Amino acid sequence: MKKLVEVKDGEIFAIPLFVANLSPITRFTKKDFAGPDKSFAFMRVITDTGGSGIIIEVFDLRGNLATPISDIIKARRLFRPIAVTSLAIYKKRWPRLGIHPGFDRERDSGYSAIELVMSPFDHPNLWRGGSTSAIPVAEAGKYEPWTLWGAHHLERRILEELQRRTLEPESS
Repeated sequence: MKKLVEVKDGEIFAIPLFVANLSPITRFTKKDFAGPDKSFAFMRVITDTGGSGIIIEVFDLRGNLATPISDIIKARRLFRPIAVTSLAIYKKRWPRLGIHPGFDRERDSGYSAIELVMSPFDHPNLWRGGSTSAIPVAEAGKYEPWTLWGAHHLERRILEELQRRTLEPESS
């Protein structure tokens, strides 16, 4: 089966925070993202697992399409790495900004420590850095589920997390 789109480890994409209510199959052009009022989150491809999705990390940084990649990759994660579908990239909903120079998925993203639980209900398996092993059902809830996040679902999750962070009092 042919992939919708090819991505490289370390590629950086902008996730528009103003299109979360639009259909996931909407196509976009560059002019849809122009303007100073357009706000984006940013994500980096950690690895493409093929048919199981693209593992990414979303950064805790908002900006515009001119935000330097060096600023993006210095930001901390908004939440743990997740798997996404490639449809948003294929439909140009998430513009490609460039690549993290010299990206190494272990050094830069802690690949071997990324944990996602597959089949969390009956016979869960923990995916950790490319390997899977069975875990007890009671343990499955401690991990991010391996869900293939679609564009508008992930955009909403990002907006909710950013909103939650602005509402939390700062700890001393």
